[in-house]
Amino acid sequence: MTSIVLLIPNSRWFDKRAWVSIPYAALILTALLKDRYDFSIIDANGDNLDEAQCRERLVALAPQLILVTALSVEYHRHAHTSLAIARNACPEATTVLGGVYPTTLPEEAGKDLNADWLFMYHAEERLVPFLELLLEGDKRIETFPGIAFRDAAGTLMVNPPASTIGDVPVMVQPDYSLIDAGKYLQHDTMDYQLNSDRPTAFIITSYGCPYNCVFCAARTISGRRIVFRPLADVLAEIEYLKDNYGIENVIFLDDALLADRKRVVELLNAFIERDYTLTWKVVTVSAWHLDNELLKLMARSGCTQITISVESGSQRVLDEVIRKPLRLEIVAPLVQQCREAGITMGANFVIGIPGETWEEIRQTFSFAEACDFDVAHFHIATPLPQTDLYRICRENGYIPDDFSFLDPNFFGYGTGFITTDEFNPFELMVLRAFEWDRINFSTPEKRERVARLYGISPDALNEHRRQTRRKLGVHF
Repeated sequence: MTSIVLLIPNSRWFDKRAWVSIPYAALILTALLKDRYDFSIIDANGDNLDEAQCRERLVALAPQLILVTALSVEYHRHAHTSLAIARNACPEATTVLGGVYPTTLPEEAGKDLNADWLFMYHAEERLVPFLELLLEGDKRIETFPGIAFRDAAGTLMVNPPASTIGDVPVMVQPDYSLIDAGKYLQHDTMDYQLNSDRPTAFIITSYGCPYNCVFCAARTISGRRIVFRPLADVLAEIEYLKDNYGIENVIFLDDALLADRKRVVELLNAFIERDYTLTWKVVTVSAWHLDNELLKLMARSGCTQITISVESGSQRVLDEVIRKPLRLEIVAPLVQQCREAGITMGANFVIGIPGETWEEIRQTFSFAEACDFDVAHFHIATPLPQTDLYRICRENGYIPDDFSFLDPNFFGYGTGFITTDEFNPFELMVLRAFEWDRINFSTPEKRERVARLYGISPDALNEHRRQTRRKLGVHF
């Protein structure tokens, strides 16, 4: 039986911020491959392995095929280091790089000669046929959609996709049998959306987003159709984690959790009827799907926190620049309804998009202040790969000629890169840092609630505020 190893890079390498989240790619690949091949996982992230330890484990396993998963562009060095380790440890093995990084930047990822193949986009319904062609040496693999490889002349050939994950009729049930999920359940972080002082699992119940925001890369990765996992599978996953790992809190990572109201109501009622005694929160919800009735049901089912992405306090910017189907007049009432239901509400905003005026940027801060969110975060528009924002910036000279997605300064949404007649990066960074401070910490009550959300002491919050002002919001 063919031996295949999935190598998950350690997010801590190169002194990067650790991204400690149950690796869903590994769960999907386990479900797809473990019964067909001699499949195993080297989880350098969960086990906090260094490069030498990864090499030792690869040498011991001696696989014929090594898959490397690349979480995102931010961790591209980790992916390339993993490929180098794989080539050194098992020089005869075939290597395949997959994940968000090669999907959005295949030309950059494909420069690495240690990667024999790039496998882009989703694995469901595609990975097994690809591997069969690869292992059989079938030349038809060169026309396989959504992959990249070098031809005989060494030229990188990138095949466009023929489908998105929204075209998959039945989602694969995540398989935890080869992963120790317990290593991923503690989240001691200041990120209020992801932190918890109790065992917490990140869950994905659907993939894709139907909207078309100018700055978003979701449609490149997943397409513009939503595909929902069967609720029975989602509930079985939660019960497995509850029974085997004692989780007490769930964080939903869906891009569009509320898009199907009937489905989400069924999910929430199941939480109530099965008496899970779990709390839950969701990193982003579409405000236009919320109403008082749904918020009350969410609270009854254990919801403690939601975040809405408002993006701008200018309706014109939302309509004409960002292309987000949100009416600003619904936001303030939702804040009050959440407060009455006992649900904490955070909000995300984005400033510095071409087409936005300086006065509209100031309008965004005024709107955020007036709504009195439990916490409001402001991000500087960042041109992600294969987005309309990047195309607009490149075509109009809004970003430097030497702009690179691989620049270490690129990550975190705190450093500006875009310059228009209305603003420049330095102005955006100063305004963002000081308005964040003014809006979120203007009273003792606000300072107390944000400290509670961040999970830190008042003294630690004051130091964080001080460093944010002095570093203009760039902590990494």
